[in-house]
Amino acid sequence: VGGDTSASLTGFTISITCLGEADKDKIVYRNTAKDTDLICVSGNLGAAYMGLQLLEREKRVFGDGDENLQPNFDGKDYILERQLKPEARKDIVELLDKNGIIPTSMIDVSDGLSSELIHICTQSKTGCRIYEERIPIDFQTAVMAEEFNMNLVTAALNGGEDYELLFTVPLADHDKVKNLDDITAIGHI
Repeated sequence: VGGDTSASLTGFTISITCLGEADKDKIVYRNTAKDTDLICVSGNLGAAYMGLQLLEREKRVFGDGDENLQPNFDGKDYILERQLKPEARKDIVELLDKNGIIPTSMIDVSDGLSSELIHICTQSKTGCRIYEERIPIDFQTAVMAEEFNMNLVTAALNGGEDYELLFTVPLADHDKVKNLDDITAIGHI
């Protein structure tokens, strides 16, 4: 049973499974983080969750029955796309490979940063420390969180559906990772 288990109000469910192959030396697991590894994340976090909050708000407003009301999504394209059109970050895997960086552990951020960190730490039998000010957050995400009077870091830690990559690398790879676009070191194991 995977993360695709969910309820349906109509009784209609579609579940898709994809299987693939990889070179044994290119597979990265969740349970192989090591003490002092850097914790890194691709992209930014919390945008998909804020997109969901926006969609739910506009649905409530639109659903009040007034046909003259229309959803207001002006300037919110990014957070809506993060919710409605998530994309796997294969480009990050290729970027790491191109720069000779082999992660010690990795997981996608589908259930929120905090949940995925717990998976890596529990399965690797480690702990971690992350720094709030290092969590990458997009400007539209911050604006939307302020509009909803929501804690921005809580949205980034717990929102989920961002489909960014959370991974660890040896401390010795710090100089390789620190200048890569779209990757942020947020803490350590």
